[in-house]
Amino acid sequence: METFRRAAEVGAGVDPTALAEQARTAGELGHEYLGLTGIEVDILEDGSLDQDEDLLGELDVMVASVHSKLRMESHAMTIRMITALANLHVDVLGHCTGRLIKGRGRKESEFGAEPVFAACRELDKAVEVNCRPERLDPPRRLLALVDEMGCKIAIDTDAHAPSQLAWQGYGCARVAETGIRGERIVNAYSAEELLAWTAAHAT
Repeated sequence: METFRRAAEVGAGVDPTALAEQARTAGELGHEYLGLTGIEVDILEDGSLDQDEDLLGELDVMVASVHSKLRMESHAMTIRMITALANLHVDVLGHCTGRLIKGRGRKESEFGAEPVFAACRELDKAVEVNCRPERLDPPRRLLALVDEMGCKIAIDTDAHAPSQLAWQGYGCARVAETGIRGERIVNAYSAEELLAWTAAHAT
């Protein structure tokens, strides 16, 4: 999968013109390599997304994540995340707590986990299991809640370089410990099944 990121920590992001060109190129390669196009977008303070809606509709998979104002009050953060999940283009909620567990670290954002995960379940969106060693997000207690509530998950390396794709095993191990079944892991879908799942969100 070719993923074009707009996360704040990755730099200046991708402007709509560049994203359109990247998506076109990836789409052309996809015919030969069976690739998919996608992006991680920022969830803004009001729950809207930081990319052009029409352009997002041309991509196959979209992860939406909070990267700014991580210390919002819990109720406001909950509404922010649920509003983003209701967007027809969003397929996966990325690194839900925003925590960093290495270096100076960063505390988890406060939000209503049960209503957010209930929205994921009812809207058939996935919760990202982030494999990046300094994130490992969600923490185990919340991953257990994700399982208990019957949400789908997407195991994501959060790779910023090809070598970091090796981090996939960290997320897989956490999912195996939790006991989440394969039918709720979107990585286990065929390309056709994945595209049918994401397309259903836009209807």
